[in-house]
Amino acid sequence: MSPNRVHRQLRTGALVALSALALAAPAARADDAPAVARTPEQQAAAWQEIARQPDFWQGTWQSINPIADDFSTPPDYTPFARDYIAKYKPAEDSPFTNCKPLGMPFVQNIGGMPMKFFQSPGMIALYIETSGMTRFIHTDGRQHSEMLNPSYLGESIGHWEGGTLVVDTTGLAPDTVFQIGRLTNDVRVQGDHSPLAGVVFGPHGPNLRLVERMRLLDFNTLEIQTTIYDDTIFKSPYALPPRKFIRGIERRNEPQEWACTDNRDYLDPDTGKLEVNVKDKAQDR
Repeated sequence: MSPNRVHRQLRTGALVALSALALAAPAARADDAPAVARTPEQQAAAWQEIARQPDFWQGTWQSINPIADDFSTPPDYTPFARDYIAKYKPAEDSPFTNCKPLGMPFVQNIGGMPMKFFQSPGMIALYIETSGMTRFIHTDGRQHSEMLNPSYLGESIGHWEGGTLVVDTTGLAPDTVFQIGRLTNDVRVQGDHSPLAGVVFGPHGPNLRLVERMRLLDFNTLEIQTTIYDDTIFKSPYALPPRKFIRGIERRNEPQEWACTDNRDYLDPDTGKLEVNVKDKAQDR
C-alpha cells in the first residue's frame, strides 16, 4: 500500500472518530454561554454601543491619591478584626515580600503605575502596570461562577448604569494584599513618613466582595469608588472614599512591562520570619 493511501485512510479514520465523539457529546444549551453577536449587523451594533459609552479607552490612567486609603470614617469591625489590629506589627506583618502580586483592590492604588482599558463587545480588559497584571471585566450578562478559582484579581463582572461602570468582584485569593484599616496617630510609629506608615494589612474572609463604581468626572478625570463586603472584617459593608485617576494621552504615559526581580526582603515560608534587605536570599526563592 502506498504511503499516500495510508495517510488518506488514517485521516479518514480520524475524521470518523471525531464525528462520532461530536454526536455522542450532549448538545450545548443556550444558557451554557452568553449570547454573542453573530451577524455583521449585530457586530456593528455592539461596537456602536461601545462608542456611545464614556470614553475610558483613550490614553492611560494614573492614580493621584495616596497609595493607602485613610479609613477616615472608622469601620464597624468584627471582634476578629479588632483583635488582629490590636496585635498588628507593621514590620513583621508586611505583605510586600517575595515578589508576590499585589492583587485587588490594592494593585490599582499605586501612583506612577498607569493602567489602560481595552473594550470589546462583552468584555473590558484592564492592563495594570503594577505587577504587570490584566483584569478581565465581563460585560456579557453572565453571573458569577458557582465554583470560583481564587485568584489575585478575582472574577469581575460589570454592567453599565448610565455613564457609570459597576464592577462586582469575588473569588479573591486568601493571600491577596488587603488593607483593613489604618493605625491612629497615637499608636503609630512616630517619625515614620512612609506612604504606608500606620497602614494595617490583614487577611480577608472567604466572602470578600468588591463593588466598584467607575465614572468620568470630566474627560481627564476618572473616579473609582469601592465598597468592601467582608463579614470576617466588617460588620457592615465599608465604602472607601473615591479614588481619582488622571488621563495621560502622551506616548510616554503608555504602560511598561513590569517585573519584580530585585526584591530585597524575604519572608521565610517555613518560619514566617521576615528578613529585610537580604537580596541574595530573596532572589533565590
